[in-house]
Amino acid sequence: MHLFTRVCGGLSCALLFALYSPVAFATNGINLIGFGTESTLMGGADIAVARDTSALNTNPAGLTQIHGQALDGFGSVLRTFDLSHKDSFGNDKHADNKYTFLGGGGYVVSLDSVPCTVGVGLFSQGGAGGEFKNIATAFGNRDDMSSLFGMAKVSPGIGCRVNDAWSVGASLAITYAGSRNFFPIPQSAQSRLQAISSTMPPR
Repeated sequence: MHLFTRVCGGLSCALLFALYSPVAFATNGINLIGFGTESTLMGGADIAVARDTSALNTNPAGLTQIHGQALDGFGSVLRTFDLSHKDSFGNDKHADNKYTFLGGGGYVVSLDSVPCTVGVGLFSQGGAGGEFKNIATAFGNRDDMSSLFGMAKVSPGIGCRVNDAWSVGASLAITYAGSRNFFPIPQSAQSRLQAISSTMPPR
């Protein structure tokens, strides 16, 4: 009886901790955890259950689960909680770009002549960076500083059913990535750089 009481007491404590655990936030801006509503809610465990147009981005064989036509879209908002800049010039502030908007979607259609489904999708693959406005610089003035990165992908793809248990698929990844960086440069240095560039002979 004593052992039974200890086991039940331990299970009760574990259940209470599970029910009253604090909210946790997690993401990876460079490589998103999930694409689409179902994928995101499953924490990215979407390879075996890719059954909407986001399959173009995760597992194109899952397109065979779509019959007829499908047009999907999704959007999400990332909130930055701990991205700050602090230095010896008196700056100590949070990034001004607190929110990042991401989205994507696709269109697919199943073919009548063969057991295949084809389509194309556009997906925000990820992004990261910070933007700090009106900060004090080493040159005695105030300026902006930023470093931003983003990536998007267009994915045409096809999925074909081999039998009731097997499907195969393929997709093409056409990826665009961009980076924008700005760091304060004193006016005298800017004028000097402009003068150097204007005197360089053309190649």
